[in-house]
Amino acid sequence: MAGDILGIGVSGLNAAQRQLATAGHNISNVNTVGYSRQRAELEARTPQYVGTGYIGNGVNVQTTVRLANEFLEEQIRNSNSRFGQYDTFYALSSQIDNILANPESGLTPTLEGFYSALQEANDNPSSTPARQVLLTEANILTDRFQLIDDRLAELNVEVNEQLINITHEITVAAASIAKLNVDIMQKIGSGNGSMPNDLMDQREVLIKEIAEKIDISVIYQDDGAANVFIGSGESMVIGGLSSTLSTEINRYNSSNLDVILIQGSGKANLTNNISGGELQGIVDFKKEVLDPSRNSLGRIAIAISEEMNAQHKLGMTIQGNTAPFPLGQDFFTDLGGPIMALPSEDTITKTSLSITDSRILTNSDYRLNYDGTTLSLTRLDDNKIFTGVAGGGLTALEVLNSKIDSKDPNYNPLDPNADPQGFSLLFSNLITPPDLESGDSFLVRPTATAASLIEVKVNNVLDIALASPIVSGKATGAAGEALNSGTGEISLPTIINISDPPPNPLLLAAGITLTYTDDTGSGAPGFIVNNGPPLLPSIPYNPASDFGGREYTFTDPTPAPNYGDITFTLSGLPNVGDEFVIGNNTSPFDDNRNGLLMSALQTAKTIENSSSNFQSAYGIMVSNVGSKTHAAEVDLKAQQTLLEQANANRESYSGVNLDEEAAQLLRYQQAYQASAKVIASADQMFQTLINAV
Repeated sequence: MAGDILGIGVSGLNAAQRQLATAGHNISNVNTVGYSRQRAELEARTPQYVGTGYIGNGVNVQTTVRLANEFLEEQIRNSNSRFGQYDTFYALSSQIDNILANPESGLTPTLEGFYSALQEANDNPSSTPARQVLLTEANILTDRFQLIDDRLAELNVEVNEQLINITHEITVAAASIAKLNVDIMQKIGSGNGSMPNDLMDQREVLIKEIAEKIDISVIYQDDGAANVFIGSGESMVIGGLSSTLSTEINRYNSSNLDVILIQGSGKANLTNNISGGELQGIVDFKKEVLDPSRNSLGRIAIAISEEMNAQHKLGMTIQGNTAPFPLGQDFFTDLGGPIMALPSEDTITKTSLSITDSRILTNSDYRLNYDGTTLSLTRLDDNKIFTGVAGGGLTALEVLNSKIDSKDPNYNPLDPNADPQGFSLLFSNLITPPDLESGDSFLVRPTATAASLIEVKVNNVLDIALASPIVSGKATGAAGEALNSGTGEISLPTIINISDPPPNPLLLAAGITLTYTDDTGSGAPGFIVNNGPPLLPSIPYNPASDFGGREYTFTDPTPAPNYGDITFTLSGLPNVGDEFVIGNNTSPFDDNRNGLLMSALQTAKTIENSSSNFQSAYGIMVSNVGSKTHAAEVDLKAQQTLLEQANANRESYSGVNLDEEAAQLLRYQQAYQASAKVIASADQMFQTLINAV
């Protein structure tokens, strides 16, 4: 009997000791990240039958359990993934938002400064200082374009470095999980099924670290291993084996990196399959903010360059002291092309593009593919596809261009598949004639690099073409006397286009004489040009209501070649035979007519399919970045609340409560002391029995 009591006391002593050790272990790890509270589980020993009934044999320590809830752990993993995604997106997009919206570093103040200087030059077109200020402001504007683009390019490099670091961290964590899987499986086997709780906590911490960087799913095996999957189900950890997550240069664009999963000798591109975590935050940032911002900035640079250059070349400079004065040249870098697109691997064929209409350019990049028969151009922002198949005497490229380029000679506006994109494509090959192979693929970026290329091409203040190259007025006699008897006046003409100018600078070699007549042969009044062809109003004449203000336009090559497209307005009522003259400007020093037309471009709707001006287009760009940044901030705050709540739920179940553990220590200590008294009582009974014998 004493022996039974001794065994019972010893079992109680061992159980209390195990509980004390477990409680002490909990207290020691109260600040250990990811630690789950443990508890010693007890069970009564099998009782012994002694004839009069069953007598208890004490207690056994069944196991030490880890108080972890898989549902709560998964909530934290998911919240970590979403938090990492929004935190990364917000941190990156807010940098661009600060650059673009900053009144000191943004584009708006430099645009305003440039056009303000242009207006001052128009106020005093012969002033050298005013012209010099204009050139200075123009250089400040182009420098600001390049500065912003450089910052965006630097941010792209920073993003690539983050991709490299994050994929490396995921790979290292996955390898550690695989090693822990092996250790856990071995210890479960050697421990007859008992769980190595502390190793499982360490593994869970690593799993959460990966979840913060990329969305994952975890499947726990019966042998104790945890298998981790990423992307669209690709395995990152299977038992004791782990894969490698890495990066490699994008086949189309060397400035971008793709996320690659390497499994043995095989590899898969996961860039488009990434979901959740910091990696998705980076991928979304590049796709939704960084690349569109750089494309938008480039489109504005192209629009300013194309519009200003076109108008500046219609003006006259003051280079030289006497006529003839040269016409204006490009004010900014010609960004119309050819712009080199990026070729795919394993092809020597190059593709390039030329901007044909900056007013309808989009911000999108394009993917050009060839399957052996068909050229397909995919607009990447909405995946709209344009196709070209050889036929009707046209190559596949010519057919494609006839659908995307409204200036193409084969363009058909009635074609339901025609949708002008503002550029045309061409191929060039320095080795052999252009010859595409099936599978060739190209990335076409019409606007991405434009902001980095824009520069001021006018280096001399005298080369600024503020004047118009032509003048007009009433015909006069040899002594300057008036010859006209009517009240008719013609406005100073505006050159719309110089389609085929004669050798510079004589635009109008012999001038134009306009003789008013009440019948041009069509029953309507108009002008006889140089005693030759008639010139009718642009809008048909209505004798009942039209008494002046009629607009006339010369359209090259009629009524005479090399006139260019010249528009003027007739006001008042000339008499039959009254003459007006249009000729070369021989004194452009105080002429600002072309400068005023350049100034008007500040508010002209020349971008966004002719719906916005330069500044409003930049405002839309800033607004888009700001709205996405604000949305990310809202999502981040909401996800932070959810993450804190998930961590609180986990702590309430698995966390260590020092007050509770202290109370348990007293309880286990009392049990230990009581079990010691049972042992002492058994010893006393045994000694009494020996003495009695």
